[in-house]
Parts: sequence; C-alpha cells; structure tokens
Amino acid sequence: MSAFSRLWHRAPLWRFCLYLIVPFTVLTLIFPPAYLLRLVPRLAALSANIHNRLGMHDAPAKGEGSGDSNGEDGVITMMPITDRLTKAIPFAGRILPLPAGTWHPVMNIINGPHGEVLENVLIRVEGHVVTGMIGAEGSTQPVPETAISSIDSSCHDDRNYMSRVLTAHPPAMECWFTTAVYPASINRTAIIANRLREEGFVLPPVLLKAGWSYSTPAGDHNVNVETVTIFLNPVNTDSTKMLRTPDYWVKDTLGQQPAASDFVKRTNTWMAGWAQVLHDGFNSDMLASSEEQRERLARDPAAPQPGRGSPLD
Repeated sequence: MSAFSRLWHRAPLWRFCLYLIVPFTVLTLIFPPAYLLRLVPRLAALSANIHNRLGMHDAPAKGEGSGDSNGEDGVITMMPITDRLTKAIPFAGRILPLPAGTWHPVMNIINGPHGEVLENVLIRVEGHVVTGMIGAEGSTQPVPETAISSIDSSCHDDRNYMSRVLTAHPPAMECWFTTAVYPASINRTAIIANRLREEGFVLPPVLLKAGWSYSTPAGDHNVNVETVTIFLNPVNTDSTKMLRTPDYWVKDTLGQQPAASDFVKRTNTWMAGWAQVLHDGFNSDMLASSEEQRERLARDPAAPQPGRGSPLD
C-alpha cells in the first residue's frame, strides 16, 4: 500500500478537504472575488460566459439604467471603495495608468454578449468632494469591428473644447477630446451617485470630460479596443469655485470667464501628454517613458494639492 493510499484511509478529514476542492473551484469560477478579478482580468470573461450559459443575469434596479447603457448594465460588482490605487493598475489584460493622487474603485461591470468587455469605475476625492472619476472600458478578447463603428464619434463633436485624431486607418483608430458635461449625463449616474452618497461623497455640479479611444486590428475582422474617460472637477480651486453652473463652461462663451478658460487650456495641454501614457499602457509598454516623465504627466489640473487628502487615505 502506497503512502497516499494509507493517508487516504487513515485521514478522513484530509480526504473530505480534497472532496471540497471541486465544488469550491466551481464556485470560484462562477462567483470570482474582486481581488482575483484584478489579478486575473480574463477570469471576468470566463465568469460571464458561465453566467450566460446558466441563465444568470444581474438585473439592475428599476430606474438605474442611464446614459449609454441602453438598458444593458451588464453584471455589476460593487468594489471596496476603501482600496487605494496609485500610478497604474492591471486592466483587461493590459495596464491602465492613473492620474496623480489616490484612486478608489467604485464598481466593475462585465459587458458584451459573452462577457468580453470589462469596465472599471474609479474615483479620487478631496475632503468629501470628488475631484476625479475614471470610466475605463476595454475588451478582454477581440471583438467584431462592427461593434465599434462609432467609437470615435465623441472626437468629432463640435462642442468639444479640443480633439485630436492620432490614427484614422480603420480598423486602427486613436483619438482624444475634452469637453464639459453635466454629471446627470454620465453613464450609470444613478448607481454611481447612490454609491458615493452612501460613502458621504458628492459629485460637483459640473465636470470637465477628457476621453481617449484606441483600437487595433486583431485579425478575422476583429479588434482589440479600449476607451478611457476621465472626469475632472473644475470648480474645486480658488479661482473657479464660483463657476458652479454649467453655463460658465459652454464652449462659445468660455472666453468670457478667464478662470474657466485657463482651466480648460491646462486640461487640453495635460490630455495631449497623458494620451501617450494611456497608449503605452494599452500596449503594456510602460518603459516607453521614464517614471519621472509619467509622474509629471500624471498631474492633471484637478489633482489634489500636497497635504490636502481624502478621508479614505
């Protein structure tokens, strides 16, 4: 009799633990914990495929769908908002660089017919006010070209403060833009606002939106794609705190408000440099720039000043 056989017959508790490996492995694949999704992003797609086959769908609460969701909110997982994230995080099998400051996860969303699109929402706060919010959406596996036919539409909006098309050779595409938005127009505003309200945080009445989109061919009429939308609080500085209504941030009259115009110009300059860092992150090539360069480029106009942190720090 081998040592394994003797142990099998003489250690019933050990044998029982071996039996438990199978059901617990299955449960982990069906309901992966948040930390494991961050470590292995592709597990999100596998879990979503299992949910689809089993007919498991997390229906959003009535009235919570908004913005671009078109009624399809996907599988939403609320994240521990006390987690502290800085510099960069793994995202959709790539790297997502983070602007300056400490960022906190709000939720993860798994989207797409087969769970092939992952979305992360993160916030940065100062005091109890949101100074920045990121909505990143990326494919964990190639998606059809037809699924991204309008991915660059926001870069061609006449209301933008600035926009740049860096690559325009379909299906390859890269562009970025800046514009002002009402918080109510943000995708999933109700869910995000409710979550922030539970934590004692509020969204400002106006946000400056900076968006970056990138797609690369993946063969067989498929593409790999990522969009990163960054919302900055423009009314949290001494010079702009009085400009708390969207009327002050309309493109056509921006020149009448020097403080607002200056904030927009600084955001345009910042986004021109930060777009290249996002590009490097998509290609998992963070060595393309030095740590000193990334730290300098990461300081957006709404970044908290030294010594002024968040209650989550």
